[in-house]
Amino acid sequence: MPLKSKIEAAAVLWVIIASATQVQTQSGRMRGQPKPPQHRDDKDTIRLRVEEVLLPVSVHSDYGNLPRNLQRTDFILTEDGKRQVINSVSHTPANILFILDAGGDSTLKNLNINRDLALKMVDSLGEQDQAAIVTYSDKTSLLSQWTGDKEALRRALEWKFKPGLKSDFYRTLQYAAEEVLPKVNGRRSVVIMTDGVDSFDELDFEKVLGSLHRARATVYVVSQNEILLRELKPRAFNALSWYEMLDPAGRKRIEKLRAYYRQLEAAEITLKGLAEETGGTIWNPNARDEFAKLAPQVVTEIGTEYIFAYSTERARDDTRFHAINVYATRPGLQVRARRGIYASVVAKREARANERTEFDIARRAPDVSLVGRSSL
Repeated sequence: MPLKSKIEAAAVLWVIIASATQVQTQSGRMRGQPKPPQHRDDKDTIRLRVEEVLLPVSVHSDYGNLPRNLQRTDFILTEDGKRQVINSVSHTPANILFILDAGGDSTLKNLNINRDLALKMVDSLGEQDQAAIVTYSDKTSLLSQWTGDKEALRRALEWKFKPGLKSDFYRTLQYAAEEVLPKVNGRRSVVIMTDGVDSFDELDFEKVLGSLHRARATVYVVSQNEILLRELKPRAFNALSWYEMLDPAGRKRIEKLRAYYRQLEAAEITLKGLAEETGGTIWNPNARDEFAKLAPQVVTEIGTEYIFAYSTERARDDTRFHAINVYATRPGLQVRARRGIYASVVAKREARANERTEFDIARRAPDVSLVGRSSL
């Protein structure tokens, strides 16, 4: 091969080798560069869900009448200080759970006036309203499941109401909040006719209040406490006669009266807290004839409840208590609402976790459910 041809062939070979080296270098540089980020789920991302909240709100007119033609724009609603958009304001049929005190010393308090008041309220139920009845003494008794049959409710009060010696008050409220109230939708109103005294003190106030908040129930209390305090004071705190000072049984009786008097004073604070925290109210008349006339007032007050619906975003594992405030923008309206709510999904989960064997027994009973202890 001529020298010129060899030189040309060598030049071509050099160009080929140089080009291959450059491509390989560029290819390696591309492999060495970081790959563009790919989309993937971030485990730290907060997963949200939309919950529609149904909030009972009591709305009054300055003139004492039930307001008409309420609009969403008549109110401002905030959750945790953030304004929410109200989807609707509606007036729905009532679901009323009556809880009657049937325990304690019958020489100190009149248990029958609780039943008589409940009977009058049953007669005042609307055609679409329904009610259930629970009593408590040594044990918790479900006298009637949810029904709109007034005659069945009257029979339950007249034939199944049985007094006892003790008062299992807090466990009854817990049972009502976790087992009875969740069986109905819409408005959940609880009318408690009680002195608020618990003979066992196994549950604290905050736990019971939390259960009622999770059930989103509005609590109305009708109490005999002022009547009892006025009647007991002269018997419990007057100076003892010489005979009572010498008689051990007399001294024991006086000590029992004084202890009950102090329990009644403390219970007044508890009952007021249950009502105010859940958006309800309390009646505490100081005369028995006034107590018997309260049925129309209680029924009217329950009738002022409206359901406010609004939607909000929450984390899926939300366990917080959300503060609620409702304000009227229309002149002449007054509103009252519960202090706050728990997320409904969490509420159901926690209610299932807190179920107890006694409640399962109560749920299986065909007519009357009993929860609690035998009489002592």
